[in-house]
Amino acid sequence: MSEPGSPQPQPPESFGRLLERLILLKKHDDGRPYTVPEVAEEIGISKSQLYNLIKGANEPKLRLAQEVAAYFRVDLEYFGTGERAREIQGQYALLERLSQQGVRDIAYRASALSPEVLASVLDFIDFQASRADNSTSG
Repeated sequence: MSEPGSPQPQPPESFGRLLERLILLKKHDDGRPYTVPEVAEEIGISKSQLYNLIKGANEPKLRLAQEVAAYFRVDLEYFGTGERAREIQGQYALLERLSQQGVRDIAYRASALSPEVLASVLDFIDFQASRADNSTSG
């Protein structure tokens, strides 16, 4: 039992929600967003199968999860439930919130952060940028 007032662990996000986040956040090298039809075609499943995965009507087999992870250039662990998976998912959730906010709103909200917290946010952005650079250069 946890202490009163202590944060409760969040239930793991579904594969579909995690996949939907990737489709929304990831961009092609030329900056174009991904679409469900093209993702389905590229990973070799039908659009309806992909929509069913996103809606949570189906769970993928390991091989399909591996193909999706490779396609979006994320660690397979992103779809897991362990501590490292939650860390990766939290980073993408933050990116999703940032992308929904708009740059001006982000700058305004960042101005209220302490220097230490702002440094942590910038470190995270640099970390993600270096991972993106490494995945496209190899």
